[in-house]
Amino acid sequence: MAFALSRRQFLAGVSAMGTTSLSSRVWSAAPRPALPIPPLMDGTKGDPVDLEIRSGTWSFMPGIHTPTLGISQDYLAPTIRTRRKSELNLHYRNTLDEGVSIHGHGLHVPGEVDGGPQLEISPGGVWQPKLMIAQPAATCWYHSHTHGKSGEQTYRGLAGMILIDDDDTDAMDLPKRYGIDDLPVIIQDRTFDTEGRLVYSLMEAEEDGWYGNTVVINGAIAPVAKVPPGKVRLRILNGANARFYFVAFADGRRFQKIASDGGLLPSPVPLTSMEMSPGERCEIIVDLLDGNNADLLMLFEDVIDDEGDGTSQIDLSRYPSNLLAESRLSLRVDHSLSAETAPLPDTLATITRPREDEIVRTREFSLTMDHSGGHAGHSGHAMMDMAINGASMDMSVINERVQRGVWERWSIRSDQGAHPFHAHGCSFLIEQAEGEAASADQQGWKDVVVLDDDDWSSIVVRFDHEATDRFPYMYHCHILEHEDRGMMGQFTVT
Repeated sequence: MAFALSRRQFLAGVSAMGTTSLSSRVWSAAPRPALPIPPLMDGTKGDPVDLEIRSGTWSFMPGIHTPTLGISQDYLAPTIRTRRKSELNLHYRNTLDEGVSIHGHGLHVPGEVDGGPQLEISPGGVWQPKLMIAQPAATCWYHSHTHGKSGEQTYRGLAGMILIDDDDTDAMDLPKRYGIDDLPVIIQDRTFDTEGRLVYSLMEAEEDGWYGNTVVINGAIAPVAKVPPGKVRLRILNGANARFYFVAFADGRRFQKIASDGGLLPSPVPLTSMEMSPGERCEIIVDLLDGNNADLLMLFEDVIDDEGDGTSQIDLSRYPSNLLAESRLSLRVDHSLSAETAPLPDTLATITRPREDEIVRTREFSLTMDHSGGHAGHSGHAMMDMAINGASMDMSVINERVQRGVWERWSIRSDQGAHPFHAHGCSFLIEQAEGEAASADQQGWKDVVVLDDDDWSSIVVRFDHEATDRFPYMYHCHILEHEDRGMMGQFTVT
């Protein structure tokens, strides 16, 4: 999949190739950090999971302390483990001096516990949602969804993973030891000033969103993880505000993609590279039985502009050497660790698509960027200059009303550039992406689909939980600056 570069993307790429960031200067003189593994919190038994939204400081670079936000830690959030057919009981407490809403991205739950912008936790306030987990095993995440502030609050650290287990995946020969052969990998890009502080401004963001100049993985630059000499499972989240990434191993080795946003694929898909848009998750298996170390690269899509199909190798000679040095997670084989060596199952999940006569309605969504400087009279943010179907986000307006439990087809496109489109409260199946049939690795359950101005993307979707006028679901572009500037709508399910 390839995108035409906008003028800003071209300039960003040229700038990245011609400059050296503060992180490059500091990192190059320091030992490689260990991959930070967020602590695992057990939510499988229904006991309260206490989560404190707070400020902190984090050392992205040695000796430099950066002011950050986090949930029960200084930066990012714990990984929450839950289970199908169990209740996840979350207890949030907001210690910040600003309101925060936290969305469970990918969770199939009613609107009243979805964590949209209507559910903002006031300073000093608490929110205690109880979530009945009814969906298959998947890698989901949770992050700020505060009206007009999602981009800044997520950028400063309010994000973490939610892992759902079930009996089917328990019975499979897959790596399952969290932090050993089952690793969370949260990819972000950040910019630091000369004192090591995070640089971010929604008002100064360009039309493509806010691009950082340094890749950060679980809060570390170019970290190292010790792994067993066998199969290693990487749960990769593109947690960037706006950046699209290409992911590949430096030696061109093949890996197996086993899951997308909403859970397991029908069968493993062999790849040597893949593209990830903001908000997407992928689970991959890399086999290190040969005992060789491996470097997983996270490359800026707008810099490399690769046109591969996921089976051919990326030409790394075109990528700036300073960025290439930083944009990696090094997997170093530790032979003292016991390894998972069993073959992957040939079949992972059974996915049944709806018949055409089961699809009761088609809706069309057009994502637009208004360059006139904003929509007069819009409530919320001063720069609400983006829209879906001609309407910018308005907390008092319900844009669509959906019937519960029936299949619909949603066709989506943009008037300019690429956008990752996300819908709350569901997983969907992609029919086509940017006018092309869904590739094998995109034929599982998803909650993010990429669209652009070349052709329509289309999905089939069904909503099985209620979302009321008071607590509606959202659909929006997952470039967070676009969301904050109005490229979002509200819908009910009744």
